[in-house]
Amino acid sequence: MKNFLKWLTVPLAIFLLAACGTSETDNGNGENNNSNPPNEEVDEDENQNENKDDSQKKENEIRVMEENLSYEIDGETKEETAFLKESDNQAFSLHVLPDFTLTAEEPNKDILHLNDQSEVFMRIEVLPEEVDMKQLEENTMIQLQSVNEEVEHPSLPQDDFFKDAVMMEASSETDTVTAFIVHNDSAQVKLTLFNKNEDTNYKDAFIEMAKTIQTK
Repeated sequence: MKNFLKWLTVPLAIFLLAACGTSETDNGNGENNNSNPPNEEVDEDENQNENKDDSQKKENEIRVMEENLSYEIDGETKEETAFLKESDNQAFSLHVLPDFTLTAEEPNKDILHLNDQSEVFMRIEVLPEEVDMKQLEENTMIQLQSVNEEVEHPSLPQDDFFKDAVMMEASSETDTVTAFIVHNDSAQVKLTLFNKNEDTNYKDAFIEMAKTIQTK
């Protein structure tokens, strides 16, 4: 009887040890209880990717405070440091040259004017996303025809900012008005430049500053 109990106890102990090992690593269906559900791992990866994307966007939104701009004036090339300015009136920023000042004209319109000649300026209008571009072009044409019935379409400046933009220009005996309708990844704006014919032409300076416009 003692020998029988002895041999019965040994297999029972082996069975219990095996059962304990199985309970820690296997639920009986061949699945590991300690492994994380696949969905949780995927969710963690997606959250990490989203955080990286958000961080990248924030980095892209940071703008340098100063930028050197080169422009032509009176047949000569001039280079100056322009400083970043944010509009208090509309959701955009740009780099402004020292001889110019950005001010609000009225709701949804800003003026970037020459300090010594306020009548030499560029009007900046941020366009809503749902704007009717065709109607806007027609209205711009009518505005320029008040300066001169013959409205010209000069060649666009060679820069990605003006890619696919619309440009119109009209001149009188005293003034030249140039309009741009710009729609790109950086900005969707209407720009209207006013220059005096008998004075220094600041058109290129305005264009160089316009290239730095970014809407928010």
